[in-house]
Amino acid sequence: MPRASRFSGELQGRIPRIARRLRSRMNELGLNQTELAARCTGASHSLFPEQTAPPITRERIAKILMHCKAHPGKSAARVISHPELQVLASVLQVSSEWLAGADDSRDLVLWDPLADPQRAHHILHLINEHEDNATEVLVWAEYLICSLETPEFMHKHHEALFKELDVLGAYDEKRKIVQVYDNIGNARRKRLLDSRRKNRRLIQFIFASDIEKMARGENEYATIPQGVRRACLENLCKMIADPGLGIELVVVGDEAASGIKIAFRDYDSLGVFDESFVLWRYHSGRIAWSEHSGHARSHRDLLKKLQSLAIGRTREHAQQIVKRYVESITG
Repeated sequence: MPRASRFSGELQGRIPRIARRLRSRMNELGLNQTELAARCTGASHSLFPEQTAPPITRERIAKILMHCKAHPGKSAARVISHPELQVLASVLQVSSEWLAGADDSRDLVLWDPLADPQRAHHILHLINEHEDNATEVLVWAEYLICSLETPEFMHKHHEALFKELDVLGAYDEKRKIVQVYDNIGNARRKRLLDSRRKNRRLIQFIFASDIEKMARGENEYATIPQGVRRACLENLCKMIADPGLGIELVVVGDEAASGIKIAFRDYDSLGVFDESFVLWRYHSGRIAWSEHSGHARSHRDLLKKLQSLAIGRTREHAQQIVKRYVESITG
């Protein structure tokens, strides 16, 4: 058994949750214990110097997974070290925070895509995992979420969002961050169109002034051609008209929600999955998230207030609003 680290007590109480999430992710990836152990051996030596690499054998994995049972037995793992957690998370392509089940901590997890672009797949996994278990996903954004944008519009929009990097001469950094968000957006759009989940509601909130800027080609949309903007809004009409996608668009008047807008001043988007997960993106492009129910509940309540201030509350009304913006785009 590995030597306990000074953090062992922190993880010891989470072993049952780690075991359940470990088994769940192994099933998703189609890995058995032998295959996982083989991959862990390679990852362990890559992540740590030879003398400190934690040995994660098939027997060690079996002892951790014993905690999936109500009564694990005397031979079950009693301690999981942080190096072990790091190796397992790396092999399973998930965040160590998710694998540890850190939802009882009020501390936020912060991700900077420029500093660690490889962690993008952790974000995707977190979103997909909580979406699969959610009945309602509420999202506010200053723009249409990537799932509702056409690929061409999305790419040009991402380039516009990070145009300040051009001013700084950080062209390579801009290319990388745009690529990261393009990859996330394309994966999310494909998943939405492929899944067609009728038992999950996806509601996007957007202020009237923000969707109007998009139609008029103002601010960050100034460099996006009219035809691209029009095609995106026409596609949006089709998506919200399809009940099989479970998508709703809620347009909110700016004056009615002026107080709530202040709470969003540092963000450009915010998403809540039931009361289990919340994430938001800062204007800098950094993302923060939490699995703490307290964080999720408070942000969910905020978005529910937005819902009560909607200009139109039916699918048909939302279509009419978007169609008016489509018609306003001339040329």
